[in-house]
Amino acid sequence: MNLREMELFGTLMRVGTTTETARVLGISQPGVSAQLKRLESRLGISLFQRTGNRLEPTAEALEIYEQAKPIFATQARIRSRLPAMRDRYAEPVIIAATPILVEWYLGPALVAAGYENWKKTLEIRIHDPVEDLRSRIADIGLQMAVPPKVEFHAHMVGSSALVAVMREGHELAARKRLSCSDIASHPLVCYDADWSPMGSSIRDAFQGCGLTYEPSCTVPFCANVCALVLSCGGIGIVDEMTARSYERAGIIWRPVHDIPDISIIAFHRRNEPLRSVTQDLLNRIQAVGENGG
Repeated sequence: MNLREMELFGTLMRVGTTTETARVLGISQPGVSAQLKRLESRLGISLFQRTGNRLEPTAEALEIYEQAKPIFATQARIRSRLPAMRDRYAEPVIIAATPILVEWYLGPALVAAGYENWKKTLEIRIHDPVEDLRSRIADIGLQMAVPPKVEFHAHMVGSSALVAVMREGHELAARKRLSCSDIASHPLVCYDADWSPMGSSIRDAFQGCGLTYEPSCTVPFCANVCALVLSCGGIGIVDEMTARSYERAGIIWRPVHDIPDISIIAFHRRNEPLRSVTQDLLNRIQAVGENGG
């Protein structure tokens, strides 16, 4: 007996009539009778005897039903859990991301995933994506330069150049392109390389040029770099998206040829299946990255 036949048989055993079985299974009463006849013919035994409007199970049917009880119990448990599963499916995807990626990167992926005009609901957290994933607050993390961590499955979904930012009128502003050695001779606003993946990448670039990475001021985020450079001077290093967002505020930026591009990474908890709506959004984010979005 295949599972479809088992469902028909189990329903007949529970409700006792072909009419009620047809209603429960959403098929016609003649369809139930025809399927039962085919099943009995294939098994070579009679499963029911008709008594008035009811079907009385034979000894063979009772024996099969007894053996099949674990199957019917499993089916009942699955059916009882479906409403909660549907409710969970309808819950919004939670993305933990850094501010600049929400403002400059995430939009095309959301449009591709059907969020235009907010046909789906979404929750975005501007916090520490790694910590939000670890604490199970978020479904997907999105940030730049996530270091390899065994607990996460990471996908590179894009990249951004790292550039030097400074006030208008800074002595390096006259140059079209800078190097780490140019930057190292000025007060630097940057990141704690032992905490920030981006800071670690910049420190590696400095050390690769034989320079010491010694920021005058360390901050957690790229926007902090621009705000403090604008207020106090010096020079900072941020991703190009952030630099462009501060151009109107009086910040100018220049490419730095010996600092490599920084990766944009989407990541989620390893060995934990994603909800279908979450997997779809992750696929769209990856597709945007593959298409250069």
